[in-house]
Amino acid sequence: MIDPSFPLYGVRIYCRVSSEDQQERETIDSQVEFGTKYCDLHRLPIDDWYKDDGVSGKIPLEERPDGKRLIEDARAGKVKLVLIYNIKRLGRTARDILNSIHKLEEFGVKIRSMTEPFDTGDPQGRFLLTILAGVAELDRETTLEQLWLGANRAARKGKWLGGIVPYGYRKNTESYLELSEEPIPGKPDLTELGVVQLMYSLLAYHKWSTVRVADYFNSLQIPTSYVRDGRMIKVGKRKQKTAGIWTPGRIYNMATSTIYKGLHIYGRRSSKVRELIERSMPASVTDYVWDLAQETLRENAFMSPGNATRDYLLRGLIKCGSCGLSYHGTAFRGSGGDEKSVYYICGGKTAYRGELGSKCVSKNIPQKWIEDLVWKQCLSFIMNPGDILDELSDDKKEHQVVQLDMAKEREMLRASIVNKDSERHDLLTLYRKKMITAGDLEKQLQEMMLEKKALEDRLEELDHQITEEVTVTMKQDNAAALLKELQDKVLDDPPFELKREIVRLLVKNIIVETMPPDDDDDQSWTKQSKVNLHVHYCFKNSKGVLPTGARAAITATIPMINAAYAQSCKSRATGAKYQGLCLIASICTSRFRDRFRQTD
Repeated sequence: MIDPSFPLYGVRIYCRVSSEDQQERETIDSQVEFGTKYCDLHRLPIDDWYKDDGVSGKIPLEERPDGKRLIEDARAGKVKLVLIYNIKRLGRTARDILNSIHKLEEFGVKIRSMTEPFDTGDPQGRFLLTILAGVAELDRETTLEQLWLGANRAARKGKWLGGIVPYGYRKNTESYLELSEEPIPGKPDLTELGVVQLMYSLLAYHKWSTVRVADYFNSLQIPTSYVRDGRMIKVGKRKQKTAGIWTPGRIYNMATSTIYKGLHIYGRRSSKVRELIERSMPASVTDYVWDLAQETLRENAFMSPGNATRDYLLRGLIKCGSCGLSYHGTAFRGSGGDEKSVYYICGGKTAYRGELGSKCVSKNIPQKWIEDLVWKQCLSFIMNPGDILDELSDDKKEHQVVQLDMAKEREMLRASIVNKDSERHDLLTLYRKKMITAGDLEKQLQEMMLEKKALEDRLEELDHQITEEVTVTMKQDNAAALLKELQDKVLDDPPFELKREIVRLLVKNIIVETMPPDDDDDQSWTKQSKVNLHVHYCFKNSKGVLPTGARAAITATIPMINAAYAQSCKSRATGAKYQGLCLIASICTSRFRDRFRQTD
């Protein structure tokens, strides 16, 4: 029997789904199908459909694409009755639902649910509506709470809960992450794990920028995970294919992600306050390599020229002794002249920043004067290295002795591992002869396996240390040879990139200490004040003892050569000139003074 309260005029039906999963299951079509059958049953003509497909219930009705159209039609008097599948289609909370209904009722529109017993056309229906809206919100919040608790339990176990799997990993059938060591399609000799490790190696050891790494990966035509999976990103209601290229931002995000050193924090990206869960993941690189990469990113960000139109040799190295901010280069045009004078000025002179809480009054430093001063000091040391070569030779002999001792220990370990296999055979023989029990055999085998594992771990560690020692010795030989070569090359007006790299590795920082004038007057402060420059070099350790070995400095600085190579190696001559940077390894272990003081 047809309800006599139903009108004879046409109705409008509003449908909505929010998640992408719902779109793929076509639940919007399910609502349309249900609405069609419902209207056929009650012989109701359908005037129009309003479908918000893939629109969140958090968005107010009037801000949804078809929800806005529904409001406009209601304002124009075209809508008398709106049918909905259930009240959850109007919003997620009781307030959202009631606001949506109130907005429609302002224009005389009635709302009726096709699955719930309420009708806003009478007082009892409106009262029931408020109850149903509250129940809907309670049901949703309870469901979310249970989902969150379940997700937290799974997260503590280390499972990967939705979201894009990080590059270099894959999710197994039990939802745990594993290192992706399968060959990349089209690159049979390369894996995603290998790409990740290559990226960290270029950043940590070779000091490459994210721009250079991205360009390098694109030149190798390494596919991104989106291209590999044929994945798409969602833009509004549509889907668009990604560009499929590596970008500096993508490299930076990967390099700073702690998951690649084996640590993931679940819940950090949530917009709501929730428990943060730290869990261990398979590590792609060691903590040491990850930390080196972060240091490179910080250095590159600090040393980046940005939009500078001039080359500044000491960019990022000069600090103000008064306010603690960095000096930066700028040019001033003199009165009545077109030529600009270039200075290094404190960043605190242009804004109320730093420790002083007011504009800094430190003195400006002429660019040419300070750069010539520092460069001459660097040249002086390069041309007169003193007994550095003798120190390198002595240090090389020490490393060779260490290598010999390690080689002897390695042979001893290998022999001990072979003996463990013989011990296992002896234990089995004793058991067969019933001279020991099964329990004794199991206990002895377990102890033997633990001992063998310890020996194998030490052997692996020793192999790595021997490789490092051989590398250090080779770099010492190169540094000694190239030190002599650079003495000839560096005097032939080296390119700016080469000079910049040398200064960057030699100079730790420069502190500008502005001394107050004798007459403590505001007018005379900047004119009569004097400046003490403290140039600190990188060659003293924290205890103030000058190192004699070259190992640490070589390991830290030799990879930096590649950073300047691409820019300065425009010809074979320039490239040969650049090779002299290898001597920085020996310079950084020199007895060069920690500071010199220049008073202006």
